[in-house]
Amino acid sequence: MIDVTVSTKVNRPAGEVFAFVAEMENEPQWHTDILKAERLTDGEVGQGTSYKVQFRPQPMSPSEATVEIVEFEPGRRIVSQSDMGNMKPRLTHIFEERSGGTQVTRRIQIETSGLMTLMSPIMKMMVRRRNGEFIENLRRTLET
Repeated sequence: MIDVTVSTKVNRPAGEVFAFVAEMENEPQWHTDILKAERLTDGEVGQGTSYKVQFRPQPMSPSEATVEIVEFEPGRRIVSQSDMGNMKPRLTHIFEERSGGTQVTRRIQIETSGLMTLMSPIMKMMVRRRNGEFIENLRRTLET
């Protein structure tokens, strides 16, 4: 299993940061592997909300997946999950008020199978680097 956690402080109120991240349609603005995210369910964002996501994780070719929010604590925590065949990523975002801003923690856990399991050590290094970039993009996007 790949398990990577990255964190950054965003100089914006926690409620604002949470609302922006909770709406997955905003992801292409800061998550450079996401090409498009389209909500599949009606109503407010929360547990059970699903998205069709088009993504292109470097250096792979474009793909598509359905992502579902499986845990949702307003203002505090969002957990989403998807099934991409040989990879089953689970993504957790945690938001904590910190001295006039928000500490955002992003944890990705990826269960792998088949050939992806053999690639896990290399993938872990890549996932750590890329997720560090994504969370810094989030900070820059929200602070400008």
